[in-house]
Amino acid sequence: MKKLAIILALLLFAGCARLRPPVLLEERKPNYPEEARLRGLEGTVTLHLLVTETGDVKWAKVVKSSGYPILDSAAVEYGKTLKFKPATKRGKPVSVWLSWIVKYEALAAQFLPKEYVANMKQWYAELEHLGKNDPRRRDLLQKILSAHKDYVLFLKKNPTVNLNPWLEKFVLPEVKRTWIDFWDIWPLRFAPYHDFVLRFGDDPEAGYAANQLILLLKDDIQRLKHVLPTDEKVYVRKDRLIRQIYAFLAKNYPESLTGEYRAEAEKYLGKLR
Repeated sequence: MKKLAIILALLLFAGCARLRPPVLLEERKPNYPEEARLRGLEGTVTLHLLVTETGDVKWAKVVKSSGYPILDSAAVEYGKTLKFKPATKRGKPVSVWLSWIVKYEALAAQFLPKEYVANMKQWYAELEHLGKNDPRRRDLLQKILSAHKDYVLFLKKNPTVNLNPWLEKFVLPEVKRTWIDFWDIWPLRFAPYHDFVLRFGDDPEAGYAANQLILLLKDDIQRLKHVLPTDEKVYVRKDRLIRQIYAFLAKNYPESLTGEYRAEAEKYLGKLR
């Protein structure tokens, strides 16, 4: 009965177009148990989180194991510490179930853009032939999100590398159109998550992707503010780029604009409702 309730709640969250997903208020690294680190254990844990009307995580459950109980337990404890701006339905806070991925890496694997693109094309093609309730769909979506996380990690370690030409080999044309002013001058770490939300917005995993999209966009706002005049291509357009990010967030994720972000967004865009 509990499993049925969970499935129904997840379907409700996924299928209701008027439901805005919860937004993570603060990004924090998961606790990596020292024993697991010393043993070189790696793995990805997929959780289902019950996010309440207050934004607290009331319950966390492993739905896909890393293969190591020590990592699974650490991921559950980490999930319980997360704090969200709650989901809303018709403007009112509601409780929802949310898929969340926690990845443990002793040493990040080598990232190969060609392999990344090939995998995306293959997995997207496979998904076209799977029904909404096919368990293989969940596995593929989680593989995609895990690969996107590797992409973001690579760019974090190599901030001057621009892989946008590779991205356009698989992301939807709408993604490039939205960020065309960035395309040739700024590494788009967030673009794969934008693509994921557009493609799979009715799946529970889209909530996780939307949060990663928001976090990376906010991080880019801060990075753009610190661009030096020596980087001429970006420096002369940085205010325009910041405004574009704020416009995107205000339109698609207005609940993410709180505190100083809301105040600054209003400077760029005018008074927000």
